[in-house]
Amino acid sequence: MQGNLSQISLNDILLLATGAKKSGVLKFSRGKENVEVYFDEGNIVHATCPIGDGEKAILYPVTWGEGTFTLLPNGTPPAPTIKKTSEEILEEVKVMSREWETIVDVIPSGKTVFCIADLGEEHSGPVTVPHVGWRVLSKIDGVRSVQEIAEILRIPYAYTAKVIFNLHKSNLVEIVPPSSKPAADIVPATLLDRITAILTEIIGPMAALVLRDQIESLGESLDSFPEAKLDELVTLVGREISDGKLRNKFEESTLQEIANFKRF
Repeated sequence: MQGNLSQISLNDILLLATGAKKSGVLKFSRGKENVEVYFDEGNIVHATCPIGDGEKAILYPVTWGEGTFTLLPNGTPPAPTIKKTSEEILEEVKVMSREWETIVDVIPSGKTVFCIADLGEEHSGPVTVPHVGWRVLSKIDGVRSVQEIAEILRIPYAYTAKVIFNLHKSNLVEIVPPSSKPAADIVPATLLDRITAILTEIIGPMAALVLRDQIESLGESLDSFPEAKLDELVTLVGREISDGKLRNKFEESTLQEIANFKRF
């Protein structure tokens, strides 16, 4: 079984695989993004995507309007990560897909930017926000886009957009018009040179190339890298360091360097 997501929905693909009692791995691909969903006689047992494993990985491609998929037999998952039944997962995907049609009216793209709304004096009572809502709300600053917030928190873009949509519906956040989006502060070359030097001590002469690749993966360049993405850059580069102790050393040294930079 293979095809394109422009011709068949994610929900229908999963329904076909579970209904036919398939075993193997269903691979989704869009550009550099890849999602794998493992089946055992029609039961979804494991899924993985760029932001992690488990049930959230199945929701990752909900917003894809294009991309390819292929079901390969006899794929063996490293370990089961799915706790919900296939029926529960299918229902969740179905509901999210249906909700997405409404969400895109408010959030037409991942580049949409929100800021905290001024509730005004008439809103004097307490404001109740779910835990994940607070996580998302804490990253809304009038500069980060919805896509950037999803990547920082490592939760599916569709779910991040849904949370922000509900915050918007509750008048807690509002859209920042593109023309009024504040210009991002650019990181000086001296700081990037210091980060490169720290990384070179950890991984050697490939440091400059690794840093450049991760900057480009964020859609930015060395000459005009925004300060708002520094924390995300450190996280991405850290993932390239397999040794946990060395990764921690890099992150701690780099974050200290960034803190010193911001202090002055």
